[in-house]
Amino acid sequence: MDQPIESGSSAGSPQDAQVDAGSQAEADRSREPALLTTGEMARLSSSTLRTVRFYEEAGILRPARRTDGGHRLFERTELDRLMLVTDLRMAGLSLDENKAILDVKKAAASGAVAAESAMRVLGARIEELKEKLVVLNRLRNDLEETTRSVAGCMACQNELSFPGSCAKCDVMTAHSALPRSVRVLWSVGECTHEHARKAAEASGEQTEPTQE
Repeated sequence: MDQPIESGSSAGSPQDAQVDAGSQAEADRSREPALLTTGEMARLSSSTLRTVRFYEEAGILRPARRTDGGHRLFERTELDRLMLVTDLRMAGLSLDENKAILDVKKAAASGAVAAESAMRVLGARIEELKEKLVVLNRLRNDLEETTRSVAGCMACQNELSFPGSCAKCDVMTAHSALPRSVRVLWSVGECTHEHARKAAEASGEQTEPTQE
């Protein structure tokens, strides 16, 4: 007579235990931070392979390990490091200045010393950036105004007046004050040598001869 099959048993077969252990190990690996290749570092930071390699050779980026094929793998924290350094370089900081900022904590004997050093170093950089922002904003505004001004020249087909008589063109005279870049690029306005020469001649003043 067949024996009834027991139900509700908590014990599993050895094979089930091996499957469970394997699944757990796979889950643990999936929770580990993924390592990034050099190409992924370049792509995610909008930089180039050459840039990533340059910063690695300079000692700024530190590969976690290499693959069997010799390819470098980086932890994701190195991506933040790369993006920070790239921004600092774009802001005008040299490679040595970048290293000094990155080594603030490592060079300190305590948290207090590290904080004081970081505040001093970063504070100086903040002031430099403020000064640059003033210049960059001024330049941006000037260039934007210039593009709007010269947009009116898109329809210019007057070969007789271009380029010598642009200052008399309605496109230019319509503005009470021309942006600096227009005055320089289109050679019109108060700051051109030709304008100064003609103004001097009209007032009877002698202009300095052009030196060869």
